[in-house]
This record gives sequence, C-alpha cells and structure tokens, in this order.
Amino acid sequence: MIQHQNTLTRRRFMGQSIALAGAAAAAPLIVPSSALGLDGNTAPSERIVLGAIGLGFFWDFPIAWGYKTAQLVALCDVNAQRLESGKQQVDKHYGNGDCKTYKDFRDLLARKDIDAVYIATPDHWHALVTIAAAKAGKDIYCQKPLTHTVAEGRAVVDAVNRHGVVFQHGTQQRSGWSFWYAAELVRNGRIGKLETVHLGVPSGRSCPPQPAQPVPQWLDWEMWLGPAPQAPFCEARCLQGHSWYFISDYCVGYIAGWGVHHLDSAMQGLGDDFGGVFEVDGRGVFPKDGLYDTPLTWRVEYTFPSGVKIIDTDVTQQPMGVRYRGSEGSVFCWRGNVLETDPKSVRGETILPQEIHCYESTDHVRNWLDCIRSRKRTAAPVEIAHQSTTLCNIGAISMLLGRKLRWDPAAEKFLGDDEANRFLSQPMREPWCI
Repeated sequence: MIQHQNTLTRRRFMGQSIALAGAAAAAPLIVPSSALGLDGNTAPSERIVLGAIGLGFFWDFPIAWGYKTAQLVALCDVNAQRLESGKQQVDKHYGNGDCKTYKDFRDLLARKDIDAVYIATPDHWHALVTIAAAKAGKDIYCQKPLTHTVAEGRAVVDAVNRHGVVFQHGTQQRSGWSFWYAAELVRNGRIGKLETVHLGVPSGRSCPPQPAQPVPQWLDWEMWLGPAPQAPFCEARCLQGHSWYFISDYCVGYIAGWGVHHLDSAMQGLGDDFGGVFEVDGRGVFPKDGLYDTPLTWRVEYTFPSGVKIIDTDVTQQPMGVRYRGSEGSVFCWRGNVLETDPKSVRGETILPQEIHCYESTDHVRNWLDCIRSRKRTAAPVEIAHQSTTLCNIGAISMLLGRKLRWDPAAEKFLGDDEANRFLSQPMREPWCI
C-alpha cells in the first residue's frame, strides 16, 4: 500500500524483518525475487491498492489491472448481480478469491489498506462519494461529469484540495494525442485568431411513461436512489444501459453525460481560462411526456470575453468531434488520433520548445497511477473537472429557462438572475447531505 505520510511502510517492515530473521537463524533466509520487486515486477508491498465504487462503467476500468504497479482488491455496488460478476472477473484475473465486495461505499472507504478508488456511480452520487473518499485520504479517479450541480462541484473541489488527494477526472480525451496536439496548434496561432469551436455530441432519448415494477431482490433500490427524490422502480429508469443519463434527477442529460468530453477539450484549446464573465445561450427540444425529461436536441452558445464562441450541439446539427475555426484555417480532432487540418500543412507543424505546450499524457489511467506515486497534478485535475462540468450545467439551465444568461465564473453565479441561480444546487433527500 502506498503511504501518504512518512510512516513505516510494508517494504521497510519486510526489510527489517528479513534482517532480524537473518541475524537469528543459522540458515540463510531465501526470499523470492518477485516479493522484493527484483524481477521487473512491483513488490506487493509497493503496489497501489485500489477499490472500485459503482460498477456501471466497470468495463472501462479493467485496463488498470494490466499495470503491475496496482492491484484491485475491493468492489462496491448496490446491484448484487453486477457485484458478483465483477468479483468473478477480478478473482479470475488475479487467480485467487481475495476480492472483497461491499454494498455500502462507506464500508469500502473504511479500509485502511486501500490507497485509491475508482468512482463510477450515477452522477447524482458523484459528489457524496468523492467527498467521502477525499476525507478518508483516498486518491480518486471519478468518472465524468464531475457532479450533478455547480454547488456540488465546488464542494468536491474544496474537499479534494483540503485533504491533498490526487484526483483524475474521466475526461480521457486529455490523454489523447489528437486532442492535445490540436489544442497546441490552436493556442500557438497555427490557424490564426481562434473564432469558434464547434462540438458534436450524441442526441438525447425519449421513453414513454413506465409502470412501477417490483424491485428485484438483488437491487438495493433505496441506496441506488440515495440523495435523489423518491421514485418508483422500473427497469427503464436504471437497468437499461445507462438510461438514468436521460432523467434529470440523476443527470442533466447527454450535454453532460457525453458532452463534457468535448466541452473539456474545447476549453483545453482555449487555454483552460474563461477569461471573466461570459454569456451562455441555450435552446433545447425536450420530450413532451414520458420517463425521460432531458433534452433530445440542443444548441448552446458560450461567448467568452475574447469573442471566441463554443457552439455545442447534438449530432443532428454537427458531426461528432471538436472543430476549431480560426481566421486562417481550421482543426478537427476526434478519438483514435483523428486529426484533420485546413490547410493540410498545419498537421505537420512542430510545436517549438518555447511555445505553449499542453499537459502531455497518452494513457489516462497510467497518468493517474503515476501521479499517485509522484503526488503531482494529473492530466484532468479537480479544478479543470469542475470547470468543464460547470459549462454543462449552466448550459442545461439556460436550455431549461430558454434564455440567454450571464455567468460570473469567479463568483460561480449568474448575474442578475435569481431564478437561474436557484438551479445551481438542489436539495438532497435525507439523510444525505454535503
């Protein structure tokens, strides 16, 4: 287990124990080289010990098992079927039956041997679990978007900073070459003066009204709801893929559930700086009835003091990806290292040492694990996570109200609009609170 303080580590304890045993015994003590990390592996005592809370995106995390510097030892989920399936995967990977399972995240966080946690609960749980993990001294990888409301985001930032834990946001495009190289081309003037950034995000979904269904015995429905309002169980609410993305009690919609990736990349190209008070003007088409109530289609314009606009739309209006348009050309980037430039010669441009460089990471999970050891800033730290998620949340508020709003990023409030400000937070169902 990685120690955050200068306490007696298991490696030091092992070394002292070996020395004492050698002094006391007549015969030499033979220790396998793998136990000491001498065969190219990491000694067990020096591995980062991990727990996973919420297995909805568990398919996203097994890549961490491939790193010899880490070991996953505990899982938590309110879905007993998914929890057992996860345990089987982990135990098969390590060739043992050691993975422990928990229904309550607080029990997992109470384990002193766990260094860090991967959080992939629904969005309405992110703030509570992340703050609790920070208080427990655990380093954190939290899936996107950071939180369900702006106020929750500020509370998470404060907790992470107060307790000094290493944080990585699940906006993995920051560790994609095409995205950070595109941002470097833009920020170093290769397409002239930046004018607009166009984002294409998957559209929302609708669902007809659903009858209440009996809660399955293997699901703790009360714990799944947690801080969200009381609601009857139905499979379409939480068991059909990530259907909760389209219900406002749990997520503000795909503008955040998916769109935070592209808004985060756009801000990387702008230099991760709002530059002062700016405008947000959103319009959306919402389902007329049914279970899902977040936008089906939308267009949100963010206008910054520099004059640059981010135009965030669903894919009925703009192809998937991030397109920067400047006075002298354009850059388009997408996953899989897709990079297209106009003129084409821009694609081969070298960013000189004295020019602006983005944080260079090509492996988001490895970056997190490396920073846990070094205690350095990650590719997607908590302040950036909050900033990008805030754009999603205020865009959703503008769509809901159907009018242009002015946002003060320093105060984290809308200017002169009490009605809009009331949407910056929402009450949590007892006994949950931040």
